[in-house]
Amino acid sequence: MIFTGTITHLSQKGLGVVKNAQNNLSYFVNGTWPGDIGEFRVIDKPLNNKKFAYAKLLRLIQPSTQRQIPSCSYLTLDKNGCTGCPWMIANYSSQLEQKRNRFVYAMQRVGFDTTLLNIGSVHPAPQLYGYRNRCQIKTDGIRLGFVSEKTHQIAAINDCIVLNDDCRNLLKLARQQLPNKDWQTNFNNNWLFIELDDDMQTNEIRINYKRPFKQGNTQQNQWIQTWLKAKLSHNAYLGKVVELFCGSGNFTQIIAASNCTSVIAYESNSIAIQALKDRHLDKVTPQTVDLFDSQIWKKIHKSVSDADILVLDPPRAGLKKHQGFFDAFATLKTIIYISCNPETFARDAWFFKQHGWSMRDNQLIDLFPHTPHVEILAEFTKSNCSTMQK
Repeated sequence: MIFTGTITHLSQKGLGVVKNAQNNLSYFVNGTWPGDIGEFRVIDKPLNNKKFAYAKLLRLIQPSTQRQIPSCSYLTLDKNGCTGCPWMIANYSSQLEQKRNRFVYAMQRVGFDTTLLNIGSVHPAPQLYGYRNRCQIKTDGIRLGFVSEKTHQIAAINDCIVLNDDCRNLLKLARQQLPNKDWQTNFNNNWLFIELDDDMQTNEIRINYKRPFKQGNTQQNQWIQTWLKAKLSHNAYLGKVVELFCGSGNFTQIIAASNCTSVIAYESNSIAIQALKDRHLDKVTPQTVDLFDSQIWKKIHKSVSDADILVLDPPRAGLKKHQGFFDAFATLKTIIYISCNPETFARDAWFFKQHGWSMRDNQLIDLFPHTPHVEILAEFTKSNCSTMQK
């Protein structure tokens, strides 16, 4: 089926949404932006929803006023095109607007009245290109690049303009090793992965080796650290702080430098915990635990029951394990939540609200321009808690 229509808004995953007047169905369309008028073709892609389906842009009749020509030639709608920066088709101010919309919608969807939340604008990235300090590339021993979302095949590239200079150089060195028999895949895999980051030496390029996690935008990470430092400094007495998903200490170092009495830092990755131990931060006790264990809060109850402050920076899955959480953290006064996923953040924020907590402050920040990604920084306090000072 072919139809014409106008992209009205973006989905939670950042795809354009257009309604087909012929059947009153709405379609998700890659490579489109609100205001685009185009000709679309329905594509056969499974979706367990009778109100939505997928379509492909055949012809752009009238582009949105917010559209721009992408700076990267690898971003195309062609088969096996790179899909790593899908929002490069739009000007940056409209990208920031859509990131805020994504957060607002996620909060509304779980039940919040967002008019009461004082949600501000997204803090912009100082660099739109050359900002990214890490990436994961894929290879089959012949090609090297990123995975095309449309086909799950390798979109071969020679360069990537969102990577910083160190990572671009590592990418170039990896390409120089092709073809490589040691990087060839077997029948069970379409590709192997190589993780690159600007802490690596040139001789550390390895297949299927996980590098320690770090925030992908150095300048924006420093901004988040400054935000966290300010939040902690507003507290006259921090007492004991618990940090969940501490990694190798990106935020632990900020907490340790505050006027808290002690810090217990939890993380599931033993390599990251060892790296944190090697930093010998004052007042910090690093612990390796599975934070997605169904019994996790019972297991750490004795250690966290007297904590005053909780700081967490979970992966996309969010806090996830709710049952028994507030039984374990019985004396909490403040929760500081740093999230990379609006949907799981909203779910967890609603859980906090149901237990008498209010979001005192929130700040959105753009770590990855040209993508739907948005980082959320939020502070929660007990609804009747007056111990925090402005």
